[in-house]
Amino acid sequence: MNDYIYKQVQRLVKKYHTRDPFEILENMNVIVVESDKYETLKGYCFMSCQSTYTVINTFLPEPVKRIVAAHELGHIILHRHQLKMAPMKDSVLYDMTSQTEYEANMFAADLLIDDDDIHTLSKEDMDYFSMCKYLYTTPDVMSFKLFSLIRRGYTYDLPMGIDSKFLGK
Repeated sequence: MNDYIYKQVQRLVKKYHTRDPFEILENMNVIVVESDKYETLKGYCFMSCQSTYTVINTFLPEPVKRIVAAHELGHIILHRHQLKMAPMKDSVLYDMTSQTEYEANMFAADLLIDDDDIHTLSKEDMDYFSMCKYLYTTPDVMSFKLFSLIRRGYTYDLPMGIDSKFLGK
């Protein structure tokens, strides 16, 4: 069970030959749109008339849009049955109190950061924040990635906790 999400990510990466969430969404025929109608809503996904949609806040910086896209892709892959009932709206990503949000966060981290990159950089004695900068990711996404690796049996130090509300700040 500790590697279920990781295996789902690996299946997608192998199938679509990319870790780019926008390319995967496009290849899956998910309709991705940006909206300027929300101040605090980062993104959401829903199904309507047998089509799947992902909406991302226009005002987010590009790197955050990529994280939101990966997170929403996680919902589409892991929680598809729930999308048929109601949209999954994310005003605060990295929520550890909700199982579905936790799973979407783990999915996003595993998609955006390759295990091999972590293994290679850790051998180069690169510190945590330098790794984040080198991999062009946030410390919060990196924390989820390291947590994923630890859950799958690798030995890594988690230099900072997982902050469930960092994007809400």
